[in-house]
Parts: sequence; C-alpha cells; structure tokens
Amino acid sequence: MWLNVYEDFSELTKSEQIALFNAMKQDLFPDEPDKITKLLKSIREARFASGLGCVHCGSTSVKRNGKYRSRQRYLCNDCGKSFNDMTNTPFSGSRYPEKWVKYIELMVEGYTLPKIAEKLQIHISTAFYWRHKILNALGSLGFNQLQGIVESDETFFRESMKGREITHRKAKKRGEKDEKRGISNLKIAVVVAQDRNGSVIARKAGTGRVKAEEIDSVIGEYIHPSTLLCTDTATNYKKFAKIKGLQHETVNERQKQRVKKGIYHIQHVNNFHSRLKTWMERFQGVATKYLDNYLYWFRWLEIDKHIAFEKQVEQMLISACQKSNTTTVQMLRTA
Repeated sequence: MWLNVYEDFSELTKSEQIALFNAMKQDLFPDEPDKITKLLKSIREARFASGLGCVHCGSTSVKRNGKYRSRQRYLCNDCGKSFNDMTNTPFSGSRYPEKWVKYIELMVEGYTLPKIAEKLQIHISTAFYWRHKILNALGSLGFNQLQGIVESDETFFRESMKGREITHRKAKKRGEKDEKRGISNLKIAVVVAQDRNGSVIARKAGTGRVKAEEIDSVIGEYIHPSTLLCTDTATNYKKFAKIKGLQHETVNERQKQRVKKGIYHIQHVNNFHSRLKTWMERFQGVATKYLDNYLYWFRWLEIDKHIAFEKQVEQMLISACQKSNTTTVQMLRTA
C-alpha cells in the first residue's frame, strides 16, 4: 500500500509529507524497540521478584541457556525444560511482539475488537484471543482483601449465549426483550463489593435473585472478619452477614434513605454499577461465559484511572505477565 503512495511523495506539501511519514511509522513500526525492551526488563523483575524460578515446575535450580532472537533463555536443571521471560504469559509464542504495547494501550482505552483489529492490522480472532488471554492472566491475580466499611449490592445483565447452542429458552435477536419481566433466571446477577479505600470486587454470582450462599462464594473469602458490611435491606445480605459473623448496617433505599448515621450508604457501589453499565454498552452484549473477564477489565481500569495513561499501560502489561498462565487458544475455543 505504501509503495503506491510513495511515488507521489514529492508532490505533497511539507506538512503533508510529515503527516505521511508519521502514519507510515505508526503502521510499520508501532512501538519503539527500546520501549519494548524496557518493559521486558520490568516484566522480568516483577515475575521473578522472589528469585529466578522455573515457570514449568517451580524449581530454583535454573541456569542461563543462551539467547534466542535477543531474548535470554533459561534451562531448568530439574525438569529439563527451557523458558524465557515471556513463557507462559498471554504473549507467549506471539508473532507480533512489536504490537504488544499498542494492544495494551487500546485495551486501556476500551476499544472494541473490530477497531483493535483495524488499527493493528491483525485478524479479529487474534485480537479476541489476545484479549481473553490477557484478562485471564489478570484475573488469576485475584483480589485485595476488603476492610473497614464495605458496601455491597448486585446488578443484573441479560443472559447472552453467543456462540453456543440454546436449549433452555427461545433464541433472541439483539435488542429483543426477554420473555420475563424484571429479575428472572434470564438475568445474570453480578455482585459488587467495595471498601472506602477504593478496593473493589465485581463477580458473576448466578441467575435471578442472589442467594446468601452465592454472595459468599464470590466475595466471602475477600471480606476481612472485622469488616462492617453496609447494604440495602435485602434478606440475602442479612443472611450473608450472619454466615460470616460480620457487623451489618442496612440502608432502606425504598423509603429514600440515602445515608444512615452520616456515614453508612451504598452510593459508591451504585455509582460503580452505573459506570459499568455505560462502559459495557460499547460491546453490544457480552457472552455470559466471558462476563467475569469484562468485569475484571473494568475493575482494573477503575482502580488505575487516576494515574497517567502510560503508567496504566505499563502496569497492565507487567501484571498480565506476573504469574505463569497456560491459557491457550484451544482452551478458549472449548470454554
């Protein structure tokens, strides 16, 4: 494409020549080599913060084993397998290392798959598998424990069976209303819990009205025993607080009670719900099987939204490579 354009290069004005040069540079060389090299060093330091260990078996009996394509390789003396800094990461085996940083930038900006594929000149299926390998890796890091006053409430998304055979209901077209009104087993419940330090958990809990046991299964292990739980008056949260032995304050929103005793409310969680729903609209319906990945993605963006854009990109890339993750394309296809 650029060869045909280059023939008319001399006929362009100075400003047009500069604009063309920048466009060619961005298309052919999306990321500067030194930028990628710098991030690879940060990835190595984060991944092996406790010392160099085999990414296959965990052994610390590891030695250097030469370089391949300028990347350091290592050999495990125990299992005999070799690896490099990017083995068992979302980008392991990728043919486009020069596009990694740009891809993360587009994720931080919340671009859809067709736009990412267009901007990076990669197949849309490649963009899809990269996205979910990255999100699976981020999700494997888990959540911080919530402490102090913790607000919690659930929100609902329509069930989406994209790519799957539907046997339990009639198939719907995009935008078509559900057969059942209000909260039903055709709605997917997402439980959100957030403390006043900004730590937040958002996870898929089940269908229809959430049971106390379902709340416990998705957020229970991340709630500190000394936590004071603040919710609406729903009985499922009362039962959950009793199961966990938590102090519990309720806010009666049906009677327009917004704040209780000047400090107890669930406004942070409700605002999170609103921002989440607005952000999700761009994807025009997320398959239910991938909903947790999108929840983790949005949570990540929310936590880091106050830091500089380049730092967000760096942190997402490093975190995605921090733990060994063996998610493969075949695993995503059969999920």
